[in-house]
Amino acid sequence: MLLDAEDIKVLKENFDDETIEKIDMNILKKIYIYLQNNGIYYAKDLIISSLDLFLLPVEQFIKQFEKLKMKIGNDYVEKLGEDTSLIELMYE
Repeated sequence: MLLDAEDIKVLKENFDDETIEKIDMNILKKIYIYLQNNGIYYAKDLIISSLDLFLLPVEQFIKQFEKLKMKIGNDYVEKLGEDTSLIELMYE
C-alpha cells in the first residue's frame, strides 16, 4: 500500500476528512510512479504535505509538474527535495 497508517494519521492532522475521502488510490499510484520515474524519491512526503495537488487528474498533474520542472530548472529534484514548498508553484 502506498500510504500506511502513520501517513493517514499525518494526513488527518493536516487535512479535513472531506479532502482525504477524495483520494483515488489508482490516481495516486499513477502519480507516485510518475514522480518516481522523474527521480522524486521523496514523493510520499510531497503527497502528505500537498494532498490537494494529488487529487488532480493524472494528466493535469503531469502537465503542471512538467511546467514546475521548467520553472525550477534541471536540478529540480535537488531543489524540490531541499524545499518541498516549491511544489506550490504548481498552483500557478
